[in-house]
Amino acid sequence: MRHKVSNQERCFTSTGEKLLYHTKEMLKFQNEKKASPIVLHIMPTSMCNLRCEFCSVKDRKVCEILDFETQIKPLIEELKKRDLKAVIISGGGEPLLYRNFRELIEFLHKKKLEIGLITNGTLLPNYNKDLLEKLTWLRISINSLEYGGIINIPKLNNVTLGFSYIVTEKTNNNMLKKIKDLAIKNKVDYIRLLPDCAQSQEKILEGHKKVGEIAKKLGSPFFHQYKLPSCPDNCFLGYFHPVLYCDGNIYPCDSLVLNDHDNQQFKKSFRICNAKDIGKFYDNIANKSLVDTKRKCPNCVFERQNNLLSDIKNNKIKISSNIKNEIKHINFI
Repeated sequence: MRHKVSNQERCFTSTGEKLLYHTKEMLKFQNEKKASPIVLHIMPTSMCNLRCEFCSVKDRKVCEILDFETQIKPLIEELKKRDLKAVIISGGGEPLLYRNFRELIEFLHKKKLEIGLITNGTLLPNYNKDLLEKLTWLRISINSLEYGGIINIPKLNNVTLGFSYIVTEKTNNNMLKKIKDLAIKNKVDYIRLLPDCAQSQEKILEGHKKVGEIAKKLGSPFFHQYKLPSCPDNCFLGYFHPVLYCDGNIYPCDSLVLNDHDNQQFKKSFRICNAKDIGKFYDNIANKSLVDTKRKCPNCVFERQNNLLSDIKNNKIKISSNIKNEIKHINFI
């Protein structure tokens, strides 16, 4: 199945292309075999107020919460010294349940970091407009409407607002109309559609066919994100987009759970290091795959990014500082 990447997909998702806008970091990786973080993904808590059937961490077995003072702040300080540019906050669980959410946003904003938030949207009224306007973008997982969620979105200035919707067996015309009406009311910038990736590849391909038809029928601001789990030769993305999970460890991506559909957990065997050891990690040479992909990671949804980084590392791509910036949110690689 061929898929043409749309401008919305290039701007509002990770296609790999954004890596090429980070000339300094890519040249450092290519010539010195060293890495610098571009964006950090934080999953501060595994608590959630919903239980969506398709959620990749719906089977969370324990309640884990990051300590703001001892686990998050020192990590940010260390990575900021290494030119960290942005932070994504998501779950885990529902990030708006994190007890230090306000302090976290204020701290990141004070550090002049761009901030992206992924939430089910049901708890937005618990936070004031001034705090939420410190975000660069806000993405609401709009499937929450199917699980009893009520969403009231404050009018935010200078914040890119988007919806993300997983097309499942629950999807029907009434729900799609409800989503579109809510999008029009709130003037969202995009509605991302994709199938549940925690399935067999055959079912995912069927899902993409259905998603493509829906996106074409509904038109803008709907768009189809094409993600098909596969296996790259190497795993390098975590050098530039590390993930701090709520167990206090750093992982190479946020989608490792897709490798075991029966036990979707962040397994310790995938971890890069503990958060307190992140400085040592970046002091080392960045020339090894972070995961034995053939043995442990057959369902990677970041194959495009990892293959691009492999080509950069092996001098198969010429890095140019003259690339014209035509994409929004380039720090969210």
